[in-house]
Formats: sequence, structure tokens, C-alpha cells
Amino acid sequence: MMGREINTNSVFVFIFGFISGILVSSFLFIPPILGVLIIFLGLVIFLVEKVWKQKVIKEVLFLSLAVLSFGLGILRYSIKDFHESLTPSSIGVVINEPEQRENTTRFILLADNGEKVLVNTDLYSPVQYGDKVEVGGKLQEPGIIDNEDGGRSFDYASYLSKDDIYYTLNFAKVEIFSSGHGNIIKRALFKIKRSFVQQIKEILTEPYAGLLSGLIVSGKEAMPKDMLEEFRRAGVIHIVVLSGFNLTVIAAFMKIIFRSVRFSVVGIILFVIMTGAQATVVRAAIMVLTVILAKRLGRNFSAPRALLVAAFLMLLHNPKILVFDPSFQLSFLATCGLIFVTPIVEKYLSRVPEKWGLRTTTATTLATQMTVLPLLIYSIGDFSLVSLPANILILFVIPATMLVGFIAAVIAYVSTILALPFTYMAYLLLAWILGVSHYLGNLSFASIALPPVSWWLVVLVYFAIIIFVRRSQNFVPRSAN
Repeated sequence: MMGREINTNSVFVFIFGFISGILVSSFLFIPPILGVLIIFLGLVIFLVEKVWKQKVIKEVLFLSLAVLSFGLGILRYSIKDFHESLTPSSIGVVINEPEQRENTTRFILLADNGEKVLVNTDLYSPVQYGDKVEVGGKLQEPGIIDNEDGGRSFDYASYLSKDDIYYTLNFAKVEIFSSGHGNIIKRALFKIKRSFVQQIKEILTEPYAGLLSGLIVSGKEAMPKDMLEEFRRAGVIHIVVLSGFNLTVIAAFMKIIFRSVRFSVVGIILFVIMTGAQATVVRAAIMVLTVILAKRLGRNFSAPRALLVAAFLMLLHNPKILVFDPSFQLSFLATCGLIFVTPIVEKYLSRVPEKWGLRTTTATTLATQMTVLPLLIYSIGDFSLVSLPANILILFVIPATMLVGFIAAVIAYVSTILALPFTYMAYLLLAWILGVSHYLGNLSFASIALPPVSWWLVVLVYFAIIIFVRRSQNFVPRSAN
């Protein structure tokens, strides 16, 4: 038992040291050679203790692991951050699924010399994933975007650098030479995705089609700007940002349909690829796959450990998302809220009825809001006053909306008439979601802008939340008895 505890704590110390090394390197330039020396120091501490005393006590083991992993974090960040600046070639291959924004089509070009360029071109450009194209226009290096309202500036260059993008090209002219140069699996999945979205548009009009597409496969890119603004003001934008909630629902559907662990795992991986492998979807997929694996092996599942493993694997792959990817940060914090804060909050909601999952929905909404709010205020400065009622009124219908909408679109491939009952049910559910977000999002007091806050104040708030959770885990309020 003691050995298992030491092993668990050793893993935690190693991951914590690794993340700390990445965090420090994100703000300070640390030469790679210094990272190597720190790794060497960690090994020396362990070997000296082993040779001198013939055994290693756990305190020295943890110290050596912390030092060694800290150096590894520094070294991993240095490798990711290394970039030899080359002027991109004007010819290359489109390596992602182009996104249609308000007035432009956006895609990533992998130039012939290996550089990546974020390209914005005409809204109706026919460019697709895997096309070999030539782009024309003025290359720019992204920088800092200042907030005109006096809020916090956005380091756009660092945000793009996490994806190895160091140049942008706006108002580009694009000439397509040939197609079919991308990965054959990704190309097939993107084709299925486009067909599915088009099928939804065949059975539903806008904005219902855009919302259903966003819930299932497309995320917020499928929705118009004015609707997204209503969702933001109502505090429910997270339902159309493909994340753990959406993937959990989809995983449950796959389990019912395939009745096979292997097919479910393959289905989840293909879904992640099809949706563009966003940080929130990847994190959620790793957690869901960890649950499936734990149950398959007959072991007890630990959500905190799964989250820690998911974070470690993602940072090992791309260390820059720790500081420069808001979606990763918010997704991680929201999941922490679900795991640690929800059970505590639910103890205080004994008077809230359990019917229709009202108590659980209220508890999860409060918990996630508590954990993500400090970061949102720091980074964006907006606070939704109607978020709690909006989430309570909307979240409980999301699984049914996704299921009914998916069934309607699939049946519509055979016959739109046969799909009519499911289409009508999906329409009613989507109308409810849109109606709630429209009404609450357009209230004059729905959202307020807060002045900029210092990063140290946000850190103090999170320390207070951690202390609150630690002290409350073994406490049961009187109202819950």
C-alpha cells in the first residue's frame, strides 16, 4: 500500500515539475544547455543518495524527480520554441479544413519550404483541404493586438506560434493547382463532415441548422456572429465549443450503437480528427479513452488522474498550449470544477429538486463558473449575470437535441419525409435553446464589462478556491443532513 502511494506521488511530482519547467520557460528565456544541466543535477541527487546511503528515502526521491522533470520541461519547451525564420514560399498545400468566417475563408498553408502561413482569402473561395495552391499578397508577422476599450492586450504572435505559425497573409489571392495532396483518412473524414453538415441544411433552415451543426461536428464556426454574441452574453457559448460535454454525449451514443469497446475507441479518435483536433476535444478524448481503458482493465477510474494524464500528454506534445491557448486553460479549469467543486456545491443544494437533473445541472454550472470566471475576467473582462439561469434552462436539453438531430440527419439520407418526426422534434429543441439565449442575451444587464485585473490577483483567487475545496471535501453542511 505504501509502495503504491509512493509511486502515485512520484508520478504527481514528476508531472508537476515538468509543467513548472514549461510554465517558467513560457515567460523567461532559458537556454537549452541550462535545462540539460538541471536534468543532470536531478540525476546526481538521486545517484549520490543511492551510493552514499545504499537507499533513497522518499523525500530525496521526490526532490530528484522534481529537479529532473523541471529540466525536462525547460528542454521540451526549448525544442518547441526553436524556429529558424525563413520567408515562406508562395506555393504550398492546405493542411487544415478551411473555415468560413463572417467575410473571409481562413486556412493554414504549409509552404514548400516548410513554413506555415495563416491565410485569409475570399469568403466564397473553393479551396479545400489537401489542395496545392499559390497565394499572393503581403506577408505579415503577427504581433500584439491592443484592446481599444482599454482592456488587456492579446499576444497574437505567441498564440499562433503554438501551432508553429509565424506569418499571416490577409486579402490573399489564391490559385488552385491540384487536389488530393493531404492525408487520405483526414480527407475522407472532412468529406463526411461536409456531407453531414449539408444534410442538416437540407432539413433545417438557419439559424437552426447552424446551431445543430455546431453542437455535433462544427463548433462555433458554423454559427453567425450575431448569434455567437448572444450566446456569449448569456454565458452559454461553451455549448457550441466542441468540448468534453459534447464528446461525452457522443461517446455514449457510440457505445449504444456499436456495443463494442474497440469500435467506440476508433469512433472517438476519428471524430477528433474530423473536428480538427482542437485542444478541448483532444483533452476530452484522452479522458474518455482513459475511462474506457480503466473499465476494460477492471480498475477503478480516477477522474483527477485522468485529467492529469491528459494535461501531461498534451503538454508533452505541445508545451506552448499551457500559457498561449485559452481553450486548453478554460477546458482544464472547467473539468477541475466538475471533478472537485461540483460535489461540494451539490451538498448545499439539498432544497433544489432532483427532477429532470435540475440539482446536478445547477451544481455543475455553479462549479464550472466558479473555476473559469477568474480567468475569463482576467483575459476578456466580461461577466455574464444571466449565465446560471441560462445554463440551467439549456444544458438539460442538449443531449436530446444532439441525439434527435443526429438521427434526423442520418434518416434524411434515405428520405427527408421519413426524417420529418425527428426533424420537427429537433426544431423544437433548437428553438428552445435559441429562444433562451436570445431573450437572456439581449437583456440590458446580461453582461457587464469589468476593468482589467492583475495576474497576481487571479492567482490569489485560485489559491483561495483550492483552500476552499481542500477544507470542504470532508465537511457536510447541516442542510444536507
